[in-house]
Amino acid sequence: MVGGFADCELIQHRMKEKFGKHKKIIIPAEAGLVVLKGAVLYGHQPKVISARFLRRTYGIQSLWGPHMQPESKKSYLVDVNRCKDLFFKYAKVGEQVVVDHEVSQTPDPRYVTDQSCQRLGNLIIPLPEVRAGQTLEIEETMIFGDTELIVRARDLHTGRVVETQFDLL
Repeated sequence: MVGGFADCELIQHRMKEKFGKHKKIIIPAEAGLVVLKGAVLYGHQPKVISARFLRRTYGIQSLWGPHMQPESKKSYLVDVNRCKDLFFKYAKVGEQVVVDHEVSQTPDPRYVTDQSCQRLGNLIIPLPEVRAGQTLEIEETMIFGDTELIVRARDLHTGRVVETQFDLL
């Protein structure tokens, strides 16, 4: 236990009572200062954290197709049958990622409307105009940085690259 309330004996007792049979409860000396000390250490030596385990699965909502999907998911875009609400996974919960780990789109779709999916934020990438008869092919890459998530989009026809930061809700 770390943080301000970790020094409270009442909370320590309750945590041990509730979880002590199944989990080992560790309370470091000066538990209230551990978070602050970690933040200061990270500020002076950002590479002290070289990897982390993801607490969520990361991906984007996308249109893709044509696939045989339920009728409710069919969408028509520029005279092409597409499937709406698909979830393209980039990295999954529990996966270890090092700083600046890059993952390009990995089609493993599932619907964003599934109960297990939750919108964490919005991602806005300025895309070039598409004229009738043209197609737009974009390769998206997620970059798991120190404390932020960067998304890079590359137009496969022109090579133009745009990067943006993921804005959490």
